[in-house]
Amino acid sequence: MKYADWKSLTTEERKAIGWHKHPHIKTATLYGIAFAAAFIIVIFGISKNSSVHLNLKPSPKQAFEASQIFVKAKLPQPSTADFPDNSFTPVIDTAANSYQIQSTVKSIAVDGKTIKSQWIINMHYKGGDWSEANSWQVDSINIK
Repeated sequence: MKYADWKSLTTEERKAIGWHKHPHIKTATLYGIAFAAAFIIVIFGISKNSSVHLNLKPSPKQAFEASQIFVKAKLPQPSTADFPDNSFTPVIDTAANSYQIQSTVKSIAVDGKTIKSQWIINMHYKGGDWSEANSWQVDSINIK
């Protein structure tokens, strides 16, 4: 339908004609809206992935979080491990990428008793994403 034909219709005839035959709504407009919506979805999808870790040397807090993975693996019941939030002692040599972390962990023993253990871990950062276990080489773990 041409715009000139649209102008000649009565109000009732205009209401009876579907929106897709309206001369002001063009296919390009619909594609433009669809493209904009897809673009916004992609941008929001990328922004959700903001936890990408750069290939920098880990901070003491990041090393503490990574060390918890290895300490949990040594516990009889790893799912019951409860680490303190900020109570740890780091000794870091950034030149050699070596990290020594000292802290405590509460866990439930096999007999059902809650025990609090002190632990020390010595590990080296090999590079990559600090939050992945394969980015670290564990030299020793001592849980008392």
